[in-house]
Amino acid sequence: MRLSAHTPLPVSVQVPDYDRADQKPGIVHIGIGAFHRAHQALYTDAAMGAGDRDWGIIGVSLRSGDVAAQLNPQDGLYTVSRRSAAGTALRLIGAVQKVIVAADDPQAVVDAIAAPTTHIVSLTVTEKGYLRGPG
Repeated sequence: MRLSAHTPLPVSVQVPDYDRADQKPGIVHIGIGAFHRAHQALYTDAAMGAGDRDWGIIGVSLRSGDVAAQLNPQDGLYTVSRRSAAGTALRLIGAVQKVIVAADDPQAVVDAIAAPTTHIVSLTVTEKGYLRGPG
């Protein structure tokens, strides 16, 4: 199922308890892969739900347009599944506002970083970034 801001969800899915439309982007994250989405974006979403505002995330993909192709048509929305002895819980994450592919629009990346609302520029370096020699 393709998510959007207007997708009806079962009541069992925890949804953001803040108005996404009122959030300004405050973070530009470079390397918006699964690790970032399952950790930093989840915690950012929780912080906005607890009352912190204007920490929306603009993701930057350096390597491929896959994440942008997945998230942008879904208004940046995705779900995280948490499993425990009590069962499985689904949570809709609303912190990601959009994903920019740096190779396609480098000026958009510069503009996002330089925006007056941007307070944090973060990045994820995964195992692909630890190459000791030529690939």
